[in-house]
Amino acid sequence: MSVPRPKFDPGQLSSAGLTDESDGHGQALDQRLADVDRSFSAAIANGLAHLTAEDEELNGRVVTLHGRKHVNFGSCSYLGLETDLRLKDAACDAVARFGVQFSTSRAYVSAPPYRELEQLLGAIFEAPLVVAPTTTLAHLAALPVLVGKHDAVICDQLVHSSVQTVLPILAAAGATCSLVRHNRIDRLDHAVATLSRRHARVWYLADGIYSMHGDSAPMGALRALLDRHERLHLYMDDAHGVSWSGRHGRGHVLGANPIHPRMVVALSMAKSFAASGGVLVFPDQELARLVRTCGSTLIFSGPLQPPVLGAAIASARVHLSNEIHERQAKLSERIRLFNDLAGEHGLPLATTEATPIRFVKTGEAATTYRVATELMREGFYTNTALYPAVSRGHGGVRITLTVHQTLDDVRGLVEALARNLTAA
Repeated sequence: MSVPRPKFDPGQLSSAGLTDESDGHGQALDQRLADVDRSFSAAIANGLAHLTAEDEELNGRVVTLHGRKHVNFGSCSYLGLETDLRLKDAACDAVARFGVQFSTSRAYVSAPPYRELEQLLGAIFEAPLVVAPTTTLAHLAALPVLVGKHDAVICDQLVHSSVQTVLPILAAAGATCSLVRHNRIDRLDHAVATLSRRHARVWYLADGIYSMHGDSAPMGALRALLDRHERLHLYMDDAHGVSWSGRHGRGHVLGANPIHPRMVVALSMAKSFAASGGVLVFPDQELARLVRTCGSTLIFSGPLQPPVLGAAIASARVHLSNEIHERQAKLSERIRLFNDLAGEHGLPLATTEATPIRFVKTGEAATTYRVATELMREGFYTNTALYPAVSRGHGGVRITLTVHQTLDDVRGLVEALARNLTAA
């Protein structure tokens, strides 16, 4: 489950950045931590969180939990490449040639496979890029370099926690930080116009595909804003959009388009790409060089290790073949089936967009736990989405669709959801 930490509180912001800490603020922070602890402890007590798969071998479709097999509707490996023999063989070959690890910061020396991986990724995204150890560390490397102390930053209310984690660093450096209602382009337009009068650059930070509800950023409207506001810059986290969408799996944000001159895109190789690590895609080589040279987590964090690099290279080759679009089509068939059946059964979906993340609204935590527990009893593993992943009282069952699942698996899950939502 991709679980954001508590959302960045706009009440902690001033026009100059973060407000000073006080005893009251410390108490509020302690209360938030207590709320998070209480929420997760309840999920653990219900047998729905902090689980460990009990399988001797994984096939992608089924996972064993509590001694029983369940169809896995909790994986973000949407295209099913994590069990592909080509990726496994490539990982083993990289270990045989380069060892299980290459324990040197990339500021000094990179392992040999990095060069081939970056060349292949360059062919996929057709733009300068930097590979990072994780997407979270990519944000921590890029944003403090990209955002200047005189810039303004606007975050979508639901942008992923890994992006929000960088906000205190930006605010402490002098940037003005604020939030805007989720996907409210009208409010964003107004905020950009206002902030552009006082700031040379205004950065908008958002997700391509949002990790809880599965809705998408309105890229057409955002590109129109870029055309209208010359001081606007976009920083998009498309971790959940890569591979299963776009030409060669370029993702929702880039799709079949070239990257905009005032856009930076962060991507993940740990989900559909079926390897590990993050990728930062830039509009020009100089910006990529600057982040590669000055990004703190690119200097001080460890590199991707040889087996991961080998698997990523094999995955990149699949992305550059027609096979990636065949896998995308297979996943799309499951998404359409789920949405059609959910409509027939009247399931309360957070969004009916055609993405592999489906969110069935259940409301309070007790109802969410009851539904998810009953689904497990019927042989379906799903994620519970509660505070702090979503707002209090707006919980739901989070379902991720992959090509491992059969069409009958999808039908069975929707029928089980309908039965158990009615009972709950």
